[in-house]
Amino acid sequence: MTLKIGHLSLRLPHGFESRASTIAHQIGAGLNQQNWNRDIRIDHLRLPPVSISPHEGDSAVAQKVVAAILQGIEGRRN
Repeated sequence: MTLKIGHLSLRLPHGFESRASTIAHQIGAGLNQQNWNRDIRIDHLRLPPVSISPHEGDSAVAQKVVAAILQGIEGRRN
């Protein structure tokens, strides 16, 4: 199965502006690594805020967002 995201909007804390592109790409890579065993269509998925620290690396931030997205998708499937 293919996952297609038409629009991804991130609100990152002040000071993360230069990191946004890398974090977004890593989110895409993290989602791409998932084993999607069936088709899912979700037109809109709003996530709760994800707690991050300015000291966390881009990969750690992306992993937290991926986990929140997967949790949101799973919640929609049930």
